[in-house]
Amino acid sequence: MAIDAALPAVARPFALARGLTARVALTIVVLASFALRLVASAAHPTPRYFPDEYLYTALARALGSGQAPNVRGTPANFPALLEPILAAPFHAVFSPELAYRLTQAENALLMSLAAVPVYLLARRLSLSTQYALACAVFAVAIPDLVFASYTLADPVAYPFAMGALAAGVAALDRPTRRTQLLFLALAGLATFARVQYVVLPLAFAVAAVVVDRRRALKTQRLPLVLMALPLAAALALGPARVFGYYANVTNLHVGGALLRWAGTDLFLLAFASGIVLVPGAVVAIARPRGRTETAFAALAAVFATGLVTEAALYASNGSLRFQERYLFALLPLVPVAFGLYLEHGRRARFAVATIAAGLFVLAAIMPLSGYAQALGKTDSPFLVAVFRLEQMVGTANGAFTMAVLAAAAAAGAILVSRRGGGRYAFGAALAAVALTSVGATVSDSANAHEVRGAYLPLDVSWVDTAGGRDVTLLQTAGSPRARAIEQLYWNRSISHEARVGAALPTDVYAAPRLRIARDGTLPGVGRQVLFQDYAATARFANAVLVARAGTFSLWSANEAPRLSLLEEGRFSDGWLARSGKLTAWPDVAGNTRGTLRFTLSLPSEARPTTLRFGNAHYDLRPGEITTVVYTLDARGAWSLPFSTPAGGNAQADLRFTSVRSSAPVFERAGAPVLRLTSSA
Repeated sequence: MAIDAALPAVARPFALARGLTARVALTIVVLASFALRLVASAAHPTPRYFPDEYLYTALARALGSGQAPNVRGTPANFPALLEPILAAPFHAVFSPELAYRLTQAENALLMSLAAVPVYLLARRLSLSTQYALACAVFAVAIPDLVFASYTLADPVAYPFAMGALAAGVAALDRPTRRTQLLFLALAGLATFARVQYVVLPLAFAVAAVVVDRRRALKTQRLPLVLMALPLAAALALGPARVFGYYANVTNLHVGGALLRWAGTDLFLLAFASGIVLVPGAVVAIARPRGRTETAFAALAAVFATGLVTEAALYASNGSLRFQERYLFALLPLVPVAFGLYLEHGRRARFAVATIAAGLFVLAAIMPLSGYAQALGKTDSPFLVAVFRLEQMVGTANGAFTMAVLAAAAAAGAILVSRRGGGRYAFGAALAAVALTSVGATVSDSANAHEVRGAYLPLDVSWVDTAGGRDVTLLQTAGSPRARAIEQLYWNRSISHEARVGAALPTDVYAAPRLRIARDGTLPGVGRQVLFQDYAATARFANAVLVARAGTFSLWSANEAPRLSLLEEGRFSDGWLARSGKLTAWPDVAGNTRGTLRFTLSLPSEARPTTLRFGNAHYDLRPGEITTVVYTLDARGAWSLPFSTPAGGNAQADLRFTSVRSSAPVFERAGAPVLRLTSSA
């Protein structure tokens, strides 16, 4: 839709000049947002939202290499493929690092372009050019634009969802084949990018009935028929084939917790928008004037209901957190609706006061600190910014500050309804979301740099650089999945994943549990393996160490790798878990003979701890060192479990450990000493 078409009907010379001014101003908004997000992305050196970012990138790599969508060779029935399709050319041509940066730049541009449909929507509703431009600025100032730095679908879906809403209002207001097809195209692209926006067609259908009632089948026949066709196909295929990766959504429980989370989501979303605009916006949507406003109100209300239901359904089935990622497309609608409220003469003062008072009471009895702790802020840039504030001033002071701001915003909403000052309220809300955006961006950069320093070496593609080819990642029990996913993300040569012992997979795709052969051979594994040393110590009988980075070691063999010794439960810093097992495998003759040595110790500040190795007990006190020697003479594999019946030591990273142990040294009878290359 051209901007000129949304402008009021005035004399052509004036309309043209005004249209050009609007174009220039809107272009500046988009370019300024793009530039700022590009700078923010440069300060985001590595992905950290897993497994999502890895999965989208793996799909893009598969598409870029001319393959069907797959993850580590496993076909991926993934319905949201628009982001991988757009990123695929980068991965087909450039290195992982450059492809990552180009994807961030693409995301920054796409999210910034959301300003355009928001502006057009405001102008369609006859709001002034200046106010519409302010709404466009609001759309790119929200903290959720931090997702532009992530390789996720949200940056791609956001402008298409906003475009679908603007086109939907136009199609409902004045039904033409052009606007109807435009809505269907944009809604389809939004859904193809992020499945949650499947609510858009439903919202349009309901809004059509609200606007035209019985005449809806006539005025909206084309979009209704075209929307019915994929619905019929989906019902015929079944949810498992349609939703693919998201098929478990049909198994989610619907109960009372859904309503509680829906209310929580709405409250936190109101807080994220600045609160002051919300009461007036709600009144405007509840009491629209004329056909155009009715179309907007109906479409926005059903769209919001659908997204809130999705977010609450997910939260009430295990995530237990504010799903702002599902909801942030609603934030730009708040200032648009508030503009209608101002145009209506700030009516319904009692309703505004009631809503404002309700938000104030909720802010007073539900401090944000309770939602911003631990994993509660994972999907919410707004809560990340709140947590940043609490880190700076303290949790109690941060909660008090947010409560005071909520009170001021609620009072401001009431004041606007009685005495005016809408522009100041809008300015305050815009300043609030902009400050929140800065806080979220700063925190995001700090967190990304922390992950980069903790999980990756200077050369993030170190496995590829070391000559890795068809490498299998061996994930071990007790090892954080995020560490492994970082290696998968940056190294294209890691093409398989397998699990040793009770290890957890990094995602839902192929990661079989290995059944180690009697002689220690790893069946079904290629000649090169990337071993996760975080909570296990290994030595291979027929492989050489190629490279090491952090808690990972790259091994290469001329045949299937064969383990010589494995200690599960020994961390890379030498601490032992509270339980684990040490296993030695036989030589080529089938014998496990020799001497196994290691030392046990405790630092001076540690607690006394009792450790049991098999039937032997070792009572260790701080500062003591105990040498343990076992003489082995067995046929086949030999193993020794260990446990901690008394004592133990908690670490700063929340590990609960027992004692420190040197890397075991196994000297086989008649053979050279096998010293483990990992030591602490």
